[in-house]
Amino acid sequence: MTKLQVEMCRSLQTGKVLFRSCLAALKICQPGSLLSFKAEGGKSLPATLITLAVGSLLLTPFLSFVSSRSLGARSAESVIAAQYAADAGIEFGIWSLLNTSAFRSQVDNNLGAPQPLSFPGGINGYTPTLSVTGLPIGTWTVRQSTPVTVGRGGAMAYAGGDRIYAIEGNNTRNFGYYSITADRWFGLANTPQNVRQGGALVYGGGNYLYAFQGRNTDSFWRYNISTNSWNSMEDAPGRVRQGGDLVWTGGNTIFAFRGNSDEFWRYNISADSWSSRADAPGSVGFGSDLAYTGGNNIYAFRGSNREDFWRYNIYSNSWSSREDAPARVSNGGGLAYHSGGYIYALRGNSNTFWRYTIATDSWSTLTNAPANLGQGGDLIFTQATIGFTLRGGNRTDFWEFEVTPPRYDIHADAGSAATDIRFEIDGINSSVLFWDIE
Repeated sequence: MTKLQVEMCRSLQTGKVLFRSCLAALKICQPGSLLSFKAEGGKSLPATLITLAVGSLLLTPFLSFVSSRSLGARSAESVIAAQYAADAGIEFGIWSLLNTSAFRSQVDNNLGAPQPLSFPGGINGYTPTLSVTGLPIGTWTVRQSTPVTVGRGGAMAYAGGDRIYAIEGNNTRNFGYYSITADRWFGLANTPQNVRQGGALVYGGGNYLYAFQGRNTDSFWRYNISTNSWNSMEDAPGRVRQGGDLVWTGGNTIFAFRGNSDEFWRYNISADSWSSRADAPGSVGFGSDLAYTGGNNIYAFRGSNREDFWRYNIYSNSWSSREDAPARVSNGGGLAYHSGGYIYALRGNSNTFWRYTIATDSWSTLTNAPANLGQGGDLIFTQATIGFTLRGGNRTDFWEFEVTPPRYDIHADAGSAATDIRFEIDGINSSVLFWDIE
């Protein structure tokens, strides 16, 4: 029972006590009472008039008191009925989120915008008016800035453990790692040559990272983590340009966009050799990116200020179009996947952050990044719920993103009563974060 309901019940109980007291008091008007009009032999007229005068003085306040308390009781009962109906509306909103997938998808695809929900019938003479608003998911935290500005060709790779590796790009050889626990950057051996547009970095299993130099070259390198050293590998099949990217699919294979073209390649790690695969559906450019989600699937942003979003099937060596990104993707655009059913994405040239639901082929908007991203911006997830972002754009900003469970604000009106709650769904668990009665 809510606090308001408790107070109302107390008021009703008090009202009943006073009402009974007033009825008891009015019994003085019964035959034989002091104020009765039966003949009083031997009494004088003045005494009778005094009695009538006193009776009128007492009776009027008693009747007024009884009337006001009765109206108050009925008003309180009406408020309780309205509040009960509003609470029932809230409970229906919770049930709909948990059991009606179509409605929840509608809310999830329109985060920040109240979605109306019809209550199935009346209750206590009221029909609650409902709305459910999905809240943007996730929180951003500013981490230790990079030692140098990150620009074209900037990229990150995660090999597990405490380190996130990063190339600065920006036509430099700077390379280092970020310690997650220490929130601090450390320098490592410089890349063999300057890295610029088209530069890319990927973990390739075991003890190695792999990188494109970019900058209209075919240079391809391998970094040995334990020895902190670089060496050149078999050159890429063509010169890598803006939009070049690498993705490791586990085991012995890395796939790559050449950039500024539709060419798509496969690298055999153990054989140190390249081969061409089916061309992408279009030419890729700034903001293009690749993400492997397990099995046979690689997902890709086209970039180039386009909305195109594709899926590549490794087994069939074929491409297919998926639901377009919500807006055009450009400099700093990126994709990241760790596990589960979601891919996370930065739009680039903005602070817009999205999540793609694989099962439903649909997009939703998450909490915006702290500032706009630019060339060299990159996103990587180190856990299913925690990721890190280079801002790029010749800036040193570095941020952490944590995925929060989906949260919803539910509002219900019934008569003069209104109730607001915040509801969280965390996997198979759900909870009310607050319940507010207006």
